[in-house]
Amino acid sequence: MENLVEMRGMSKSFFGVKVLHEVDFDVKAGEVVALVGENGAGKSTLINLLAAIHPRDAGTIYIQGKEITHSSPLQMQHEGVSMIHQELQLLDDLTVAQNIFLTREPKKRGIIDYKRMNREAKEFLDRLGQKIDPTAKVSSLKIAQKQMIEIARAISFDVKVIIMDEPTAVLTLVETEILFNLIRSLTPQGIGIIYVSHRLGEVKQIANRVTVLRDGHLVTTKDIEEVTEKQIASLMVGRDVEETVAEDFTGDKDDIVLEVKGVTGDILEDVSFSVAKGETIGFSGLVGAGRSELMEMIFGLRKFKSGEVLLYGKPRTIKSAKAAIGFGLGFATEDRKGTGLVLDRSISENADYIYRIKNKGKIILLPKAIRSRVNKKINDLRVVCRSPNQLVKHLSGGNQQKVVLAKWLSSSPEVLIVDEPTRGIDVGARQEIYNIIKELAREGKTIIVVSSDMTEVLGICQRVIVIHEGKVTGILSGNDRTEENIMHHAVNVMQKEA
Repeated sequence: MENLVEMRGMSKSFFGVKVLHEVDFDVKAGEVVALVGENGAGKSTLINLLAAIHPRDAGTIYIQGKEITHSSPLQMQHEGVSMIHQELQLLDDLTVAQNIFLTREPKKRGIIDYKRMNREAKEFLDRLGQKIDPTAKVSSLKIAQKQMIEIARAISFDVKVIIMDEPTAVLTLVETEILFNLIRSLTPQGIGIIYVSHRLGEVKQIANRVTVLRDGHLVTTKDIEEVTEKQIASLMVGRDVEETVAEDFTGDKDDIVLEVKGVTGDILEDVSFSVAKGETIGFSGLVGAGRSELMEMIFGLRKFKSGEVLLYGKPRTIKSAKAAIGFGLGFATEDRKGTGLVLDRSISENADYIYRIKNKGKIILLPKAIRSRVNKKINDLRVVCRSPNQLVKHLSGGNQQKVVLAKWLSSSPEVLIVDEPTRGIDVGARQEIYNIIKELAREGKTIIVVSSDMTEVLGICQRVIVIHEGKVTGILSGNDRTEENIMHHAVNVMQKEA
């Protein structure tokens, strides 16, 4: 097959530190090449060089045999290179259609033809199986919907190669399958796909070849049939990687910490569940099923019409996050960069924030005491950083997630809710997050995990609660905890009833 993209001897340094060392990479027409590696391995740098977001220090790029010398992101788009960024690049105040056709709006007699633009935007969304109003403002959409808008924008170009950077990080299995079907429809047209992901099951499912980077160096490129998921993970981290298995719950099932009874509101209808001290439960289901909305209601961020929340058997009225914190709840939200962290603040300021809220007026905030608390959390959670004063925006995704956990653990919550705890995190850091969650449960903390990754839910949770369209459709434990059963309760059971 013809090489669509050839990158030879690619090198890049930032602030005198070399992050990419003479890397070779290529994509053939009509194939999917997975690009994998831990955070900091050089994946983002390599694709950013291809998309001309960063200038290269050394190396040569060819598109269909044509050498690309000096270029800009816009020029690379004209060369047929389209990129779907991990961090969404949408303008919230514009409509869906305006974002898809930004700078390329169809015009009639020199005036933007909104009717045509909305119609064509809908056609791209329909290809993705998305029933999103093209005239809706992006600010009104959920994260998963925004990701699908990014994908729609990418395929709206006359593309030769599409770079997908963690495209399924916030998508459900159903939406992921829609994306995979789209990829399968694009490759017979000769379009090449560069697929960057930490989800190795997806890599095995969709890729033809896999290229592994480690510490800025090319480790290997192999046909996907030549390697297992475990072998890929080991190549990424340079050591054997253990498989995550949920530990059996050994506590007292009757020692209930949190109980939710008949909660109804927004799309939720009569949701009930309970969780015991030291237990880890997972919430699974499709995006939009109401999982995050339920957690926001429990935490006082969203009102519900009826039902009640009980802590240690006592009904509690939780009307704000501050009240929830006072009752011993913690909530690490799914968007660590949007709502979980203040990126332009230090590790210390972020990690100690909830402690200060909980103890405001009760303690004197001595610098020495703050340093001691923060340093302990950095050591306990193994946050890799230069110092507590380092800005969190300069940390890797895995270390940012650890700071989110440090922030909430500083208040010593009895119940910790973690929504999509490893979104966009590499396999090594993911394992560390899992170990932290398991250790917290051993210490008697009650953990609620909301995740679109079924492997993740099954690997760390003793029970899995499945929600579909605001209703609990299954509570799975023991040998019933399987991917097939989760999907049955998330989709099939409802289709059969229909």
